[in-house]
Formats: sequence, structure tokens, C-alpha cells
Amino acid sequence: MSTLVFSLKSKPTFTLDMSSITPSVLEGLTLAKIKKLKLVYGKETVTVDSLFNVKGKYNDSIVIENSCNKLICVGKGLSKGTITVNGDVGDLLGQSMTKGSIQVNGNAGSWIGNKMSGGRIDILGNAGDFIGAGLPGDAFGMNKGLINIHGNAGDRVGDRMRRGIIIISGSAGDFCGSRMHAGTIIARSKVGKYPGSGMRRGTIILDRKPAHIAATFKSCGILKMQFLRLFFTQLAAMDKEFETFNKLGPTAHRYSGDLARNGKGELLILKSKTK
Repeated sequence: MSTLVFSLKSKPTFTLDMSSITPSVLEGLTLAKIKKLKLVYGKETVTVDSLFNVKGKYNDSIVIENSCNKLICVGKGLSKGTITVNGDVGDLLGQSMTKGSIQVNGNAGSWIGNKMSGGRIDILGNAGDFIGAGLPGDAFGMNKGLINIHGNAGDRVGDRMRRGIIIISGSAGDFCGSRMHAGTIIARSKVGKYPGSGMRRGTIILDRKPAHIAATFKSCGILKMQFLRLFFTQLAAMDKEFETFNKLGPTAHRYSGDLARNGKGELLILKSKTK
């Protein structure tokens, strides 16, 4: 077997910090040493082999089987390689990652991509609140990279986001893109109340008009914005999964704001899906 596989023996009672299980940490270690690595489990520390069956060989690729939402900080500080999770994960997925990729074949918790500055995260299920956002006390949220959520996301997606791209194929909750400094959020289904509240810069692209847009956003009318055509073409070239973006046209109803923050951000509500 050319991949390291960590199979969870049973669902933990407490949260389990998985930040020690990354390719850069495991590089050069024998299987015996990997099994004896320490993990923070609730208020205690335990060895890897007390909770996981471990097999395979190191090659910058890690698979976590039978995962559940008690596993937190999966892929923290990831700087190379790939992590594939079969099952759900908890909070802080991909925190502070700089390179590499994470794929979760299930649902994920809140604060995905906190302090992320590169790489890619794919969630095939749903995600919690504060995706790509900063923790309390953080100046910014994610700084670079791509977060791609196939399902739904919770409230305050991209809160204080600095750079990067967040794509949500399902719906998003209230205050999507709140306090954004820059970056791009794309929501392919409905969003909750007051997207872009408090944003300074950045772009939020929506498939449909939200039920509530803050009064501090100014309508600029329906515009044909050629940069959207270029942006969608670039996305489509990144991955076959994004080829549907080629079907989206450049026409959008633009709202600028948040004027309460002297903001230069924008909400773009797409009006055409044909070129």
C-alpha cells in the first residue's frame, strides 16, 4: 500500500486534535513511530494506535477512514501533499494551511480554512459557520487558496476574509461575506439575510437576489461586466468540476457597499446564464 491509512476504531467521546497527522510531520517516520505519536484527546494525550488502526507507507498522501465530527484541526498547517477524509470532520479543518489539498467525503464543522494562505479544500457534504473566517481576535480570515463546498454552508461565510475564493454549490446562511476585506465568494443557490454586511472590498457573486440586502448598499444597475467572463473561464480551466461556470454570462445587477464602512465591495447578482 502506497498511502498511509488511519482507520478510526470507534467514535471518540471527546474532541481529538488531529494537527499532528500531516505529511510534513510524518515525513521520515517509521510506521512504528507514527503509531506512538501523541494526540490531544479532550484534556489528555493518547497515542495514535490507541484510537486508530494504521497501515500503509508514507508518500505525501494520507487517508482517514471512519472519520466523525469529533476530529478537529484535520490538516492544520498543511504545507504539502493530500489528506482525504472518508466521513465527517469537526471544526478548524485546514487551519493555517499553506499548500496541498484536503478532500472531505462527508460534512465538516465551522471555521474551515481559518488563517489559510494557500492550497485547496473540497467538502462534498455540508459545512458549518464561519467558513474561511477569522477567529475572535484575528485581524483577517483566509488569505489565499480555494474552499469548495458542494453542499450548504452556515452563517458568516468569509467573515473578515482577506483573499482567496470560496465556492458554495448549495445555500449559505445569513451575513455571507460579512466584514470582507477582499477575495471572492460564489454562492450558487440562495443566501440568507444581509450578505456583505460591513464589507470593505471584495466580490460576492450570487445566483439569485437575497430576500434582504442592507440599505447601505447602492444599486448600480444591471451591467455587462467582462471581467466575470474572464473569471468564469479561469475557474473552468482549473478543474473539470468547474466547467459549468463557462455557461454563466457576464451580466449582473451590481450593488456597491457597504457604504456604512466606506466600503468598495460589491454584490453581483447574475442575470444571464448564457454567453
